[in-house]
Amino acid sequence: MPAKLREVKPGEGRWSVAEVMEHVSLIEGRVAGLLAMRVAEARAIGVGADPETSSVVASYADPAAVVDRTTKIVAPKFVVPTGVLDSAAGSQALERSRAALVSALHNANGVSLENLMQTHPVLGPLNLYHWIVATALHDDRHAAQIREIGDSLAAS
Repeated sequence: MPAKLREVKPGEGRWSVAEVMEHVSLIEGRVAGLLAMRVAEARAIGVGADPETSSVVASYADPAAVVDRTTKIVAPKFVVPTGVLDSAAGSQALERSRAALVSALHNANGVSLENLMQTHPVLGPLNLYHWIVATALHDDRHAAQIREIGDSLAAS
């Protein structure tokens, strides 16, 4: 996406690339905070490592529900982009939120996340393993959105 188009909205009620980046950074920052808080609580009550070592990705019930862009998902107000970040600031915010998420994941090592449940505002109750999978799927969803924005702006 050319830099000059990253702040351009492809249509009424649609997000620019900069806004998508801001949204993803908001999500990842919130998930990092949730994970850090719940892991600290779990450690405090003695939750240990998960004896299961198989992939949790395969246990995620419906990945298409997150990735499928034909189904519109309305973002909760607290993760709707403000539009005040340009793409450079959005990129920096995304780098910071991704670093926080990776750090929270590293800090979760040795704690089973299977029984740590948290209701997702769109997807319903998920254990924290599935929150992580949903976050990755969310990134895929918005990568597709950015490609759509690029296609839309190129066509206009």
